[in-house]
Amino acid sequence: MTARMFADLHCHPTFYAFNRMRNTPAMEESPESFHPWHELPSDIASQEIGGRARNYSQCSFARMARGNVRLVFMSFTPIERGFFEGSASGDDHAFSAELLRLVSGVTLARSARKLLGGKPQEAFREAGRILRNDGPLRQLIQSLFLKYSFKRVRYILSGEYDYWDEFLREYAFLCTRDGDTVRVALETSVETCLVEGCYHLVATPAALEEVIEKNERDMAVLLTIEGGHVFSIGPDQKPVAPALMFERIALLKSLPHPIFFITIAHHFDNGLCGHAHSLVDAAGHIMDQKPRMNEDFERDGDLGVRVVLELLDLDEKLVDQGGRRILIDSKHMSARTRKSFYEEIVKPYNERHGARPAKERKRYPKLPVIFSHAGYSGVATLDEQISDAFRENDHWHRNPYYAWNINLSDEDVRLVHDSEGLVGLCFDRRIAGIAPGEKVPLETWPRIMLNQIFGLVDVIMLDERLKAADRRTIWDRICIGSDYDGMIDPIAIYPTAMSMPRFSDDLRSLLNEYRHTRMIEQIGVDVLVEKIAWRNAYDFSKKHFPAASTGLEDI
Repeated sequence: MTARMFADLHCHPTFYAFNRMRNTPAMEESPESFHPWHELPSDIASQEIGGRARNYSQCSFARMARGNVRLVFMSFTPIERGFFEGSASGDDHAFSAELLRLVSGVTLARSARKLLGGKPQEAFREAGRILRNDGPLRQLIQSLFLKYSFKRVRYILSGEYDYWDEFLREYAFLCTRDGDTVRVALETSVETCLVEGCYHLVATPAALEEVIEKNERDMAVLLTIEGGHVFSIGPDQKPVAPALMFERIALLKSLPHPIFFITIAHHFDNGLCGHAHSLVDAAGHIMDQKPRMNEDFERDGDLGVRVVLELLDLDEKLVDQGGRRILIDSKHMSARTRKSFYEEIVKPYNERHGARPAKERKRYPKLPVIFSHAGYSGVATLDEQISDAFRENDHWHRNPYYAWNINLSDEDVRLVHDSEGLVGLCFDRRIAGIAPGEKVPLETWPRIMLNQIFGLVDVIMLDERLKAADRRTIWDRICIGSDYDGMIDPIAIYPTAMSMPRFSDDLRSLLNEYRHTRMIEQIGVDVLVEKIAWRNAYDFSKKHFPAASTGLEDI
C-alpha cells in the first residue's frame, strides 16, 4: 500500500524552468510561456537511469502532481555566481595567458608530469587552470553543462545580476499560476500523459489545512529560501550595508505568503557565516569555496548573529519581539557555525522555554533545529567534524556514511531531537554515502536510504539515558527533503518526484524486514511510512506556521 500522500521539505519546482527561460525574451515576455507549469524538453533517457539532473526536471509541478506530492516546501535559490566565475581567494588564472599555455603544450606537459608522479588530483587541477576564470571557454562549458542559454550565463556574470532582484522575479513567476487548475502534457519513458493539477501558495494555517485535509489533489506550497546571499550580497559580489540587509529581512516578513525557513548558508561566502565544504573534488578544481568555508559567524559587529536573531524575531537577550519568525535551516552551515548557533541561540532559548506560560509556548514553540535536505555523517561530535574538515575529499567516509561536515553528527541529531526539529532525507547519492563514480546495484539503493534513516534513529535509540517514550519520538523527526532540481546526482531508482510511491513501497518492505528492532513493530510499519512520507512534515508545518505579527500583550 503506497503512502496516502507525500511532502518534500526541500525542493526547487521553479528553478529548472525559471533559469532556462529567464533572459530569453521570446519566452520571458510571453505570459503563455513564462510560468511554472511550462514543461520544457527533458532528456528522458538520462532521467530513467538516474543521471545527474542537469537536462531534465525532477520536480516540476506536473511531476509532483503525478507523484502525489501534496505539501511542497519550495526553495528559492538564485544561483550563486561562484559557479560561473574565477577564484575569490586569489587562485585565478587569466584566460588569455592560460590559452597560450594550453596551445604551447606547457599545460599538458605539467599535467602529465604530475600524473606520472602519482598526483592525479594535482594533474587535474593543472589541466583545469584555463577554466578558473570567467573567460569565454568557462562560459561555454557552463552553458552546455547547465543547459542555460548563453545569454543567461553572460547575464549571471554581468554587473546587472542581483540575487535580491532574481528572488523577487522568481517569486512573481511562482505567483502567476497560484490557484489555477492547469492541464499539461508530461513526457515519461512510457508515454506522454496529460496531468492536471493546482498549487496554492498558502498564507495561513487554515489555508494549509484546507488544501491538505479537505482536498485530494491540490498542492499546498510553503516558501523557503536557500542562501542568505539572497539579501546579503550585492551585484558587485560584496556584502550590502547591514541596514539594507535588515530592510530586506523586514520585506521578507511582510510578503503575503510567509517565508517558512531560510537555509542561511549555501555554497559560497555570503558575508554572514561559514559554509560547509560541499563541492566534489573535480568541481573544486575550477570553483573556489575557500573564502569563509568551515569558518564561524561573521563577528565584525556580530553581524551574522544579529541577522539570525532578526530572522527569528528575537532581541539580543533572546526575547521574542511579537513579530513573524523565519526559522533557520542548519543545512550548509559549517560545523563551526552550527556549534555557535546552538550554544549562543538555540540552547539558551529552549532551556527556559518550559518555564513560560502555556499560551506563550504555543505562540512561540521551541526553536527547532532543521536540516532540510541532509544525510548522516557517522561522526560523533561537531568538534570532531571541525578538526577533520581539512581531510574532506570524495572518499572521506565513515562507512557507510559520508563524513563531511555538511552532514549531521550525532551531536546535531540530538539537538534536532531535543528541539523537536526535523531532518529531510536528501536524495543526492553523495550525501547518502556514495562516492562520485561508485557503481551501485539498483537493488541496493533502498537499503542505502534505510541506512540513512537508521543512522539518525540509532543515535537516539541507543542512548540509554533516555526513557523509551522519549527515544521513540526520533521517528517524528524524519521526513523527505529530496533537493530535487537542486542539480543533484540522484538516487538512481528515485530520480524524480514521480518516484515517491516507489520509495514508500520500498521503505514499507524494509521496515517490515526490521520490524523487531528500533520500536518499529510497537509504532507500526504503516504509521512510520506515513510519518516519513508526509505526516511529520505536515505536523511540523502546522506547529511552526509563521504567525502574523502580534504584540506580546495580545498573547
